[in-house]
Amino acid sequence: MEPTIQRIVSANDIPSLHQILIACGLDLKERFDLSHWMPGVYSLESMLKDAMSLEVYALTIGEAQVGTFMLETTSSVPLSYIKYGSIRWQVKDASAVYVHKLAVLPAWQGQGLGTWCLRTIERLAGQRDCNTVRLDAVKTHPRLLSFYASQGYQQVGELIYNSDLWVDAFVFEKVLMPDGFEILV
Repeated sequence: MEPTIQRIVSANDIPSLHQILIACGLDLKERFDLSHWMPGVYSLESMLKDAMSLEVYALTIGEAQVGTFMLETTSSVPLSYIKYGSIRWQVKDASAVYVHKLAVLPAWQGQGLGTWCLRTIERLAGQRDCNTVRLDAVKTHPRLLSFYASQGYQQVGELIYNSDLWVDAFVFEKVLMPDGFEILV
């Protein structure tokens, strides 16, 4: 079956997506000793609050919800990037799509769904006349950092939180080319 995404507009649908993040958080804790999506760190209440200002999507295969992500489309840089970041954007003052909380259930990882999500997000960005897709990834997760680099995302900075609650991260950006253009090397 082909993957699909659905934008979630009802708060009633958020708890099942929060459970996907919790399952991924428990897996990240076990495999990489990361705790940023553990119960109590990113609560259901926090996700419900985020859903009021961000677009929340469910990734499904058939009837099964197997992943989630959130998008923020804006021409201004999110406050957390300004407050905690040291970033050198490739394209300044660009309309951008910011990706938050991209997660695929551990049992479904390694099947190309993360790549599929990124391509879908890039298409959504293009439909919104956004020139870039931006995201951050935990600094201590080398497989994830390598994955984003392999998908054409350039590391452009980092977020330093100086906190026990939040994990420092690298910031990535991919500049999207309009149809019909190509980059000459």
